[in-house]
Amino acid sequence: MSAPVCESKWQCQLNGMSGTAVAISIASLAWMGFEMLWGHPTLDRLGRLLWLWVVPFGPVVMSVFYAALMRRQRRPMAWFGLFITIGGAAWGVIMLNAMRHL
Repeated sequence: MSAPVCESKWQCQLNGMSGTAVAISIASLAWMGFEMLWGHPTLDRLGRLLWLWVVPFGPVVMSVFYAALMRRQRRPMAWFGLFITIGGAAWGVIMLNAMRHL
């Protein structure tokens, strides 16, 4: 982690855990995006993208957006950010399993 983002060793560990959760969230979004756009070419792609990807994966997108915003502002993630990012990653894995794409 970069020095302006870390205030202490504990803060760097929180940022590392949040970064791992964000990486899992991005991987799940990429997986579902690929499946929805190229998995079944006979269905309407835009409709599938909106209703089967954006709506269920909204919390995952928001967790990635929150982490990117905190990183851009060079603010520490703290516990709230850790819970947001881990929640988004867990929700992404649950949705992939629920949709039987994992």
